[in-house]
Amino acid sequence: MNSFQQSSTVFDLRTLQYNGSNRMINNKPNQFDKQNLPFIHQPPSGSIVIRGLLVFYPTDQEKTFEPELRWFYRSWIEMMTSESPLWRTDLIVFANDYAPMFKELGCLHDEIRTNLEEKPKCRIFSYRRVKDREKNHSPSSKYQIIDNNNSKLLYEQLRNYGYIDSINTVSEYYLSFSMYDFILRTDLDCFLTANFALYIPYNNTLLVGHGGYSTDFNNKRLKRIAHDMNWKYADKNGLGSTWYGSPLMAYRLANYTIQAMLYLNMNEFTKPEREQQLGVMLWPEWHYGVLLLYSGHLAINHLIASENFDISLANQLLDQGVTSKDKTDISKNYRLHLHCWHGSDPFSKFEFKAGKYNKTELSTLASDTSASGYAMRMALESKLMTLEQLKHKLLNITK
Repeated sequence: MNSFQQSSTVFDLRTLQYNGSNRMINNKPNQFDKQNLPFIHQPPSGSIVIRGLLVFYPTDQEKTFEPELRWFYRSWIEMMTSESPLWRTDLIVFANDYAPMFKELGCLHDEIRTNLEEKPKCRIFSYRRVKDREKNHSPSSKYQIIDNNNSKLLYEQLRNYGYIDSINTVSEYYLSFSMYDFILRTDLDCFLTANFALYIPYNNTLLVGHGGYSTDFNNKRLKRIAHDMNWKYADKNGLGSTWYGSPLMAYRLANYTIQAMLYLNMNEFTKPEREQQLGVMLWPEWHYGVLLLYSGHLAINHLIASENFDISLANQLLDQGVTSKDKTDISKNYRLHLHCWHGSDPFSKFEFKAGKYNKTELSTLASDTSASGYAMRMALESKLMTLEQLKHKLLNITK
């Protein structure tokens, strides 16, 4: 029996009719390609590539996150217009419930991909947030594996940390994405570019984006903490929480990240820090708000040093900003993924949500290929379109 085991729970993988993650894409690089693009490549014509985009959507915070889901969804569709007809990229959303908006978008509920030919789909998997698990730690789906002891510990220690669910979904829902060749674990306030339609990492690798938390002080502190945890350390810094690559590697990394979050929460932050009473007083040296990034930092370094995981910092490809006016930057620098950073320069997610761009004419953005222009167009189009229109735009993708 081919089985997946976490703690005392065993799940029979024979229920997964199609396990694409066992396939190997022909991606042996020639020397020229490897020198110019060390992390990504275009597979040979005729290759079949199956990918999953993993996002967490808190339906109890819809006012804040619906605009982001809409523009990410719109950029997903836009990206697929440049994708090979043999490729499939699904949007996998972990959410509190199967909300009405998902039904309007035509998203499937609790259905995994089972073959190579099925058209790209939006797939929703129900997920009970850690803060809501005081008495109920049971799975919401046959594809979710919950270790009760670990879930209770997360509730006790991290239920008030806002970003715990975005990483815990990757840990508990491996069976929803194990069949893909590659996954992208990303935040919602992001945009996929046309380059994402063309390039994939090499087999058995994981690319991580940029994390804007590193200082000399916290780099040294995190190295000391790794020693205290008896974890190994590879001296890698500035590591983000956007991951692109092997599903199994992402799952392993998520589990180690959660272990590190629990350790840091209990041992490296005071009660006032955990309760965020200090605000940003200690930023950027040591800040509880980026606990997820510190923990991912420790996990990545440990897996590289202890298990020789092939994890690379792709900080010129992933988590690129959305304020550049350079119309050639995305294409010439192979930007795959844009991320909204804090700020007020366009494109700003804060200004967008405040309605500051409502009078922007879409026609002025039609030929604007800059990061700023592309993000603005995707966001404004997604705002103006109904959910039904977004649904039909996806259905019209030729595959």
